[in-house]
Amino acid sequence: MSYWSHEYLLRNWGGPMVQAEFLKEAQRPFFVPRIFSGLNLFLDKAGLLPDAVDLVAKECKTKKAFIVTDDYAVRFAPKVMSPYEKRHGIKFEIWDKARPDAPIDTVMECARKMREFGPDLIFAIGGGSSMDTAKGAWLLYEHPEANIEILSPLMPLNLRNKARLVAIPTTSGTGSEVSGVAVISFPDGVKLGVGGALPEFVPDFALLDPTLTVGMPPQLTAGTGGDALAHAVDGFMAPRADELNQAIALKAIKMVFEWLPRAYQNGHDLMPRIKMQQAAMMAGMPLSNAGSGISHALGHTIGGLFHIHHGAMVLLFLPYELQVYSKATDRYLEICDALGVREQSSSVQSLANLIAKIRGLMSELNLPLGLKDAGVSRHDFDKKIDFILDQTPTDPAFYFGWFDLNREQLMDVFLCAYEGKLLDMKSEIWR
Repeated sequence: MSYWSHEYLLRNWGGPMVQAEFLKEAQRPFFVPRIFSGLNLFLDKAGLLPDAVDLVAKECKTKKAFIVTDDYAVRFAPKVMSPYEKRHGIKFEIWDKARPDAPIDTVMECARKMREFGPDLIFAIGGGSSMDTAKGAWLLYEHPEANIEILSPLMPLNLRNKARLVAIPTTSGTGSEVSGVAVISFPDGVKLGVGGALPEFVPDFALLDPTLTVGMPPQLTAGTGGDALAHAVDGFMAPRADELNQAIALKAIKMVFEWLPRAYQNGHDLMPRIKMQQAAMMAGMPLSNAGSGISHALGHTIGGLFHIHHGAMVLLFLPYELQVYSKATDRYLEICDALGVREQSSSVQSLANLIAKIRGLMSELNLPLGLKDAGVSRHDFDKKIDFILDQTPTDPAFYFGWFDLNREQLMDVFLCAYEGKLLDMKSEIWR
């Protein structure tokens, strides 16, 4: 199948043009939704002043709202619906068939249900897959003729003619509640980032209630938290990242290291849940506005093929990204400073310390350091390696990085990642 990311001009000119310094200085947009965070976002009784319920309900003229969720997060739907039903008379339809990685057939089914109901307010309740499904279905609800796989990122999506989007995360990692991209998966194993010339997929509202994340299983906490860390590091290291994006990303990195182990150890401790929900949201901002890195290109390819949790995969490849990008930038030293692992006399040792700290967190969270630890058999890996090497360079995160990796370098990364070994940056391949 052909995808927009395979298009020659976008692959060879899109990345360099977007990252050109004169274009960055000409315009620095920063898109975020209206964000509400707290324990009282869904009150059945109105207060003295307008609250989040009132502001969201103003966007629902027909009094019809559609909930996109999955078979787990649907348990939170009554809490979300109650104040809108009681205070504003809004009627809801619930669709709880969202699946991991937002498969295109599920997105199309959701859009069909939306068209039958005709809402002007869409609530996405769940993790990144539910929110990505809602975004893709929203596009097809407003434009049924759209072909998502070939939708050019240079074209506007022309949304909000029929509906507005409200994102309510129940995990702490994807940052989809603040991002302008939907990641959709296709039958051939490709995971494709979809978005228009303007980040119209940025939700209109993001409602962060930490009680919805309480009780998350430890491994889901670890995987989604790893996703947040990868987003924050990617957002900080991205060539397009400016001072605003970097400041937010750096704070998110520090918060993840401080609070993720506590959230992992005790799923019912509310304070780590609050902090991780905020860190994940913050990490999503620079990811959306500055871009990601090769950790996401590599993680998308492997995760899509072998159906491994997205957060675990992008975190697994993060040390390799830092090694590769160290050839082009020393930004990682600021992360070392923030985490207290800087070796003033040696940038090489500083990088090694940073990678050791990241891998130490991964071990503490029982996340895999290598692909074989993630359950990928060597037979399946070898069988798919040509597809992996062909597909990875077409991922947008790949060609919006600091530089392109050739096929030999990619092979070295994947072979090392399979065993969990770091790259030998002194080898001929990397000179």
